[in-house]
Amino acid sequence: MKTIQHYLSVPYQQTVTLEDCTDGTPCYVARVTELPGCESHGTTPDEALANLEDAKRLYIESMIEDGIEPPVRRKVVPTA
Repeated sequence: MKTIQHYLSVPYQQTVTLEDCTDGTPCYVARVTELPGCESHGTTPDEALANLEDAKRLYIESMIEDGIEPPVRRKVVPTA
């Protein structure tokens, strides 16, 4: 299995959406498409993405500790 550094360097697809937080206030939620459930939030898109880096590290570390090889980025095929 590859190292945590390898998986952290994979250019995973990330999305940021504006959503309502649990308290009803707007917040930005960042997600890693290839890592289901790997998400974080922030008051700005940049903050959400910065927080996502921590979440991604913990997610990948947990997979490796459990003996599960993290996925690599899916190829994106353009559509016409």
